Amino acid sequence: MISFLQGKILLKNEKDIILIVNHVGYRVSLGPIFLEQLKEEQELKLFIHTHVKEDLLDLYGFKTIEELDFFKQLISVSGVGPKSAVNILGLAKLDDLKKAITSGDPSILRQVSGIGKKTAERLVLELKEKIITDISEGFVFNKDDEQVVEALVSLGYKEKDAKELIKDLEFEGDLASRVKTALQSMNK
Repeated sequence: MISFLQGKILLKNEKDIILIVNHVGYRVSLGPIFLEQLKEEQELKLFIHTHVKEDLLDLYGFKTIEELDFFKQLISVSGVGPKSAVNILGLAKLDDLKKAITSGDPSILRQVSGIGKKTAERLVLELKEKIITDISEGFVFNKDDEQVVEALVSLGYKEKDAKELIKDLEFEGDLASRVKTALQSMNK
């Protein structure tokens, strides 16, 4: 599978480019916002998703590995193909899309042609937990934060809920006062 390409843009049209890599041209589909920023003859590095079907081999290119990972999450949802996923990524910044999904708001996703109300709601439902888990795992907890998480878990809270909560809180004082602050924030 092709996972990364670096080369020069030979041709550019509305949906894709031909990228020359070592005298071989690869047709790579890109999101509309990213595509607008590019010019022919420009050097380019792309993270690639290779989409294979029985009669088809398509390459989808992304500026960052984070965009590629989110694209893979999108196409893992039933009813969302790679073209729709690329168009979703073209709606807004990646962080804004993730915030809309984690807040349970499918309206931004319905702006994509081919994504109806039910598919948008399914996207939010299926991706919300994955994105929250990814965010929580990416946050670095110090020893004091871990103690607060352990205390909240021992009180019956889910670990991921506790981690999500405390990453936005600022604590002062001993463990008891930090746990109390977290509990007060959870009950708001």
